[in-house]
Amino acid sequence: MKPGWRLAAAAAPGLALAAAALLGWAPAAGDLPSYFVPLRQRTAEVVRGARSPFWNPDVGCGEPFFANPQSALLYPPAWLGLVVPARAAVGLEAGLHLALLAAGCALLARRLGAGGWLDVAAGWSVAAAGPVLAAVGVLNNLDSLAWMPWVWGAALAGSVPATAGFLALAYLAAEPALALVAGVVAFALAPRRRTAAALALAVALVAVQAVPFAAWVRGGNRGPSPDRELGMAGIVFPAELVAMAAPGAPRPAYTGVHFVPHLAVPLWALALGMVAVFDRRAAVRRLARAGWVLVAASVLPALPGGLAVWNALTEGFVRYSGRLLFPAVVALVPAAAAAVAARRVRAWAAAGFAALAAAGGLAAGGSPWPTLTGAAAAGAVLAAVAPAPAAALGAVALAWRAGDALGLRELRPERPALCLAAQREARRLYVVAPSVQQIAFIQGDGEGERRRQRSLAFGYTALGDGRRAVRTFAPLASLRLAAQLEEADRGPAGRWWLNAFGADRIVSQHPIAGFPELCREGGIVVYGNPEAWPDAQVVCAMPEPGRTPRSCGEVRATAGGDDARAWRIDAGAGGGVFLWLETPDPGWEIRVDGRPAPGVAGAGILHGAEVPAGRHDVTARYRPPGLLAGAAVSLVGLAVVLGAAWRRW
Repeated sequence: MKPGWRLAAAAAPGLALAAAALLGWAPAAGDLPSYFVPLRQRTAEVVRGARSPFWNPDVGCGEPFFANPQSALLYPPAWLGLVVPARAAVGLEAGLHLALLAAGCALLARRLGAGGWLDVAAGWSVAAAGPVLAAVGVLNNLDSLAWMPWVWGAALAGSVPATAGFLALAYLAAEPALALVAGVVAFALAPRRRTAAALALAVALVAVQAVPFAAWVRGGNRGPSPDRELGMAGIVFPAELVAMAAPGAPRPAYTGVHFVPHLAVPLWALALGMVAVFDRRAAVRRLARAGWVLVAASVLPALPGGLAVWNALTEGFVRYSGRLLFPAVVALVPAAAAAVAARRVRAWAAAGFAALAAAGGLAAGGSPWPTLTGAAAAGAVLAAVAPAPAAALGAVALAWRAGDALGLRELRPERPALCLAAQREARRLYVVAPSVQQIAFIQGDGEGERRRQRSLAFGYTALGDGRRAVRTFAPLASLRLAAQLEEADRGPAGRWWLNAFGADRIVSQHPIAGFPELCREGGIVVYGNPEAWPDAQVVCAMPEPGRTPRSCGEVRATAGGDDARAWRIDAGAGGGVFLWLETPDPGWEIRVDGRPAPGVAGAGILHGAEVPAGRHDVTARYRPPGLLAGAAVSLVGLAVVLGAAWRRW
């Protein structure tokens, strides 16, 4: 069979998922319904020109949109919402990237020396692996992951433009941490100047987005944190790794949420992944070692003293160490496929291994069918007895539960958020702080759970139905917003801070005294907050915490959109301060009568500008910090890559 058809065969599982999305069935696992579907809906609106690209005023009292990598504004596969509805677009995007990942792993396995149909089996094994299926529910992770084998293959081939281009796509696909892993492993595979040059060019290519992102990070709440619970989020415990070799084995009790809910990997890949560590071929050996290093790093924060080491290595900017199992699988499976028959195991030894693995897997609580089939397939691959069909069988043994892992659902019309009309009327919604009780309230049957998530504005659900929320579930939040939320979440003691958000509606799943009830439905209650401050006002001085702002003027007219606003104001004798309740960001420039105005910062998100007495036109315009500088660097990088590709061609 021609190589192109073999790659298509490897990509078949992902293509099937993409076809299912077009036929009305799409995944709804993990963060897809509450986070990525509304986010892709907003991205499509921006690309269509219906919304502005730079600032998102609807969550977090306003936050950067272009600077947020997860907006994926510069990543065309994230624009599928332009041509199909958002839920189908997310399913199509997931399927296409799963196909891209499987094809890339097949090609990488072949480059490393996998013979026969083992390249196709490697692609299927990656697509069926539990960590990869878990990555579908964290769409940006899957999208970045899909480019990894292409980056590594290009680095081994010594192609500077291809390595740089694929790595840039891995970053623009919206998970910077995994793009960094892809680059580090690429250099470990091919430690030469050409690889270093490609990595530098990739950084240049993405500078247009990376520089504004870095500016956002500087003012955000990511970084070193003494909060152990936060640092432990998303980790994998060493005892859980048993489930990689024993599909369906119960995992230790854990009070948090499993970031990687599915761990099973074809047993033949794990066994030969260990053999590949000692392979004579440098590329196979290095890739296998990288895979096991990533497995070890995924459990590092759970080891004694490991959390301190993890924080020292990442400076607290990278959370959810369990995500490192995603690239670990992508590294181990192609290396294992290349190691087949390199050190053929005697038939009796392979049979003994299969028997021990089957017994151990069942003893650990593994599901009988995938455990026994996977063990038998591993024995056949180790003995090099029809290794490609056996490896494919090992993948199929895991894939039988893929539908459950992906959360495939028919694309039916969804019921709106509870009390939606009352929530939409709000200038800004304050949803009570997430808690154990709130999580328990949300959990339940599929559509009911998703509806309750929407009702409490979880994830980015507010973007999908015209609400504006105080909270954000973005990868990071403004330090000033986070500080004010911490105060407002104290209940009655935080009333001043709540009012200072301009939140005239409060949403809760439990009674709250002291606020008028506006709507009650399905366990959700919406209250009014008549003491909420206006979005913009003229005050005599920036108010101190606990003090009611004293008016010294009037806002007569308001106009503008997402990233540009305008007000006509009257300031009383002696002037005052124009006070604006939008999350501060260095990208905002406030002008009074066309001239830059001295900024005034207050507590939390309070900020504004000094205004003299009289009538004035106040404008605010947002542009991502560093956008022009980043764009210039990206243009230079693009010219270099295109020139190198032209010369190579």
